Amino acid sequence: MKEVKGFDTHLLKNGFHRINLLNQSSPLLFLKSLSKELDTPIYIKRDDLTEIGTGGNKLRKLEYLLAEAKNQNANRVITIGARQSNHARLTAITGKMLGFEVDLILKNSVPLDTESYQLNGNLVLDNIVDANIHEIPNDGTASNFILSLTKHYETEGDRVYFIPVGGSNIVGGLGYARSVYEIEEQSQALGVDFQHIALASGSGGTHAGLIAGYEILGKKAFIQAYNVQPDREPILGETKKITEGILEIFGISANPDYHLSNDYVGEAYGIPNKETLATIKHLAKSEGVFLDPVYTGKAFTGLINDIKLGKYPKGEPILFIHTGGVTGLFAYSNWF
Repeated sequence: MKEVKGFDTHLLKNGFHRINLLNQSSPLLFLKSLSKELDTPIYIKRDDLTEIGTGGNKLRKLEYLLAEAKNQNANRVITIGARQSNHARLTAITGKMLGFEVDLILKNSVPLDTESYQLNGNLVLDNIVDANIHEIPNDGTASNFILSLTKHYETEGDRVYFIPVGGSNIVGGLGYARSVYEIEEQSQALGVDFQHIALASGSGGTHAGLIAGYEILGKKAFIQAYNVQPDREPILGETKKITEGILEIFGISANPDYHLSNDYVGEAYGIPNKETLATIKHLAKSEGVFLDPVYTGKAFTGLINDIKLGKYPKGEPILFIHTGGVTGLFAYSNWF
């Protein structure tokens, strides 16, 4: 994406650098068939089509996170996620591209023991780029493991940079604050004014970045996130913390609204239900767009149902942010 002068200059003055991982804007497209079906104009921002490592929203976060790692002279990056983590996959790929050693701490946080889930999907790409994979149980010991692994590498002379789950912190959130300018440029070219935006949320960083970005831009937008984690309050708290941190960098005092729905989580994180699977199939057949069973499938199910329930103003355009995750579909092959 081209330079956003005021935004980029302000961040540089405050010590926040960016490595360019996105050479072009991701497509913003009209969903013709679904819009006709629901009698509502629905558009989709295809961040699943960003150009590195099968794409995904985490590239926008990693532009800032890996720049900070470089500035701190780190030679090794450690991050954590679920076994089929999209964030871990993109961290491994971009980290290797930039010359880092990369360690992925993968938790068994999804109760699936099928061969496809255990061996396929994102894990194949993690292994192709020779990421160091550490499998740990989902028993609350992750923090101690991170500390122990970091200490081990530091005693060997490495400089370690740790990226939290989902790349979701203030630094990572800057990537989605910046994306608002890209969305606005594309929407103006289309002659569409998006005041309603929908997306999946798993760790809060993308949601927070969008909220902060619209505050920085000085434009109001109703940003509806659909949570994929069973516990709403921790995600909401993290979203607020990241939003406030970004706004503080820009000297903005604001009290934005936070819209985080827990209505479509389903049985558990990483477990799709029949409705989610039906949504994935429907969008693939009607628009040629593939969603994933962990994030976007659940969020898009929420969007469709909430449109039908009248929770979005009738006739007003809605933008759905496709955050990626399609590689993970191959870990769920037995569900389709």
